[in-house]
Amino acid sequence: MTSPSRKLAAILSADVVGYSRLMGQDEVRTLSALRSLRKETFEPVIVAHRGTVVKRMGDGWLVEFASVVDAVRCALNVQKKLADEDVIKLRVGIHIGDIVHEDEDIYGDGVNIASRLQEQAAPGGIAISAFAHDSLDGVVRSGFQSLGASKLKNISQEIEIFGWGETAPAPDPITKPSDRSSVMVLPFSVSGGAVDGELMAEGLTDAVITALSRFSWFLTLPRNTSNRYRNKSVDINEIRRDHHVSYVLESSLRTSGARARISAELLDTRTGKSVWSDRFDGNAEDPFELEDKITRSILSELTSRIIGAETQRVKTGGDGSAWDLMMQGRGLLWRISEDDINAAQSLFHRAIELEPGSGLGQADLAWSYGYQGFCGWGGRFEDVGRKAIIASEKAIAADPTDAYALAAGSGARCFTGDSAYGITLARRAIKYNYNLAAAHTVLALALFQTADYEEALEHVGEAFALSPNDPLKSITLAVRGIIFLMTGQHEEMQDNAQVLIRDFPGMPTGWRHLASSYALLGQSVAALNVVDEKILSLLPGHTASEAGRTVPFGDNKAARDRFVEALVRAGLPT
Repeated sequence: MTSPSRKLAAILSADVVGYSRLMGQDEVRTLSALRSLRKETFEPVIVAHRGTVVKRMGDGWLVEFASVVDAVRCALNVQKKLADEDVIKLRVGIHIGDIVHEDEDIYGDGVNIASRLQEQAAPGGIAISAFAHDSLDGVVRSGFQSLGASKLKNISQEIEIFGWGETAPAPDPITKPSDRSSVMVLPFSVSGGAVDGELMAEGLTDAVITALSRFSWFLTLPRNTSNRYRNKSVDINEIRRDHHVSYVLESSLRTSGARARISAELLDTRTGKSVWSDRFDGNAEDPFELEDKITRSILSELTSRIIGAETQRVKTGGDGSAWDLMMQGRGLLWRISEDDINAAQSLFHRAIELEPGSGLGQADLAWSYGYQGFCGWGGRFEDVGRKAIIASEKAIAADPTDAYALAAGSGARCFTGDSAYGITLARRAIKYNYNLAAAHTVLALALFQTADYEEALEHVGEAFALSPNDPLKSITLAVRGIIFLMTGQHEEMQDNAQVLIRDFPGMPTGWRHLASSYALLGQSVAALNVVDEKILSLLPGHTASEAGRTVPFGDNKAARDRFVEALVRAGLPT
């Protein structure tokens, strides 16, 4: 057997900036712009500079050149042609190293380092290794600036990086840029007797990909990448190697007459282990209804499972990147205790320092301030609310279509009493991602502030239906409890408080709701026990008036008065 040939070559790695986000916003426009880029700009320029496209990856390319000068001049030409392009921007990395050709693909350190350098490049910029930089003539070399030495992910030696482009970032030699986790939804496999089984499976695959792509919590690979694996046996290790994907969703559709059964399993490509699996039943006679039902059922588990897996991963395996710091912070934030939230804020601030313009960490920081205000841990409620607004505005500025950031902004406005703008931001978040439970929660909170209890409860119900184990469900429970207070559903308020306490015992909200419901139901001894043993233990010296100031009632003075009155009846000092 002939061993694969090895040679020295210049490798150019190019990748479309924010491809998954662009596809989620406008798939048709993105694909059209990408086709135009490929046919009219990128590949013709490669040919003109004697390069060979070795691999196309939907949103990226690997290109081989015999000369690094040709590779760099090609990259400069492409980036200058794209300077005025308003849809597609590229990051480009270039390195000289050993490569191996095998099975119409290339491998080796030259490829790996070029790919990691591309991740370091600014949008519209180029990052090259010192080895490549030393091979350039003086004129071309002078256009690059040193960004310092950096330890790139999965590369043993430090690499000095040179960048071209006005906004080229200077990576910290100790830390790394964000390496956001990603998920690939494989095409649904099909078995059974339904005539349109293949079409149904294709529709389900597309529906799940589209819905997942609207979440900023992770990257979702586009359908044209997923479609390469249609009707093929799948090697998880190969998918991880080729697409740097963290999680894979494998699903199957079985039909029998009008019945349809969908089985789904989420796999961690790093360990090969199953993170979650379940099965769902539906009616195959109405494929659109089936799509909606199954997509919502899968998403109700999938998003929280991925985030849960990520927060577990970074407890022991965090790499110091902004993404991993943010995920460590989320794991602490959602436990909801005073110390955990303080620790989470430190992690969010570190992530923001690493990538100040990316928006990473800002929305979570805004949520953390909201929790501090809600629980009475962060000083004056107005001051905490202003901090939440500033952080959320930075998150929205980084991506005005990020529903999670918009929901954080809505919550921040509600915390400061601006329910009208809170409603606007929440509805905008729902427009961009209907399946984000937190968007429905903050809309319910804003509607509660305007005393629209009926619609508020509808959105609370939708939040629980979309994500029953949502990381932010503590807020959903808190909102539902205070609505129950105003609608006179005191037994329901008590039941809701018990759930809030069970899941978030360190959060004073559940105990305050429980004491209020006991008092309103005439159970005065039980109410006083909760006040003495729980509320005043968590918040020494706490008063009913202070509770009325920390809960975001907005302009709903009637709700504030009723809540304070109930706590006084429970035995909390005025």
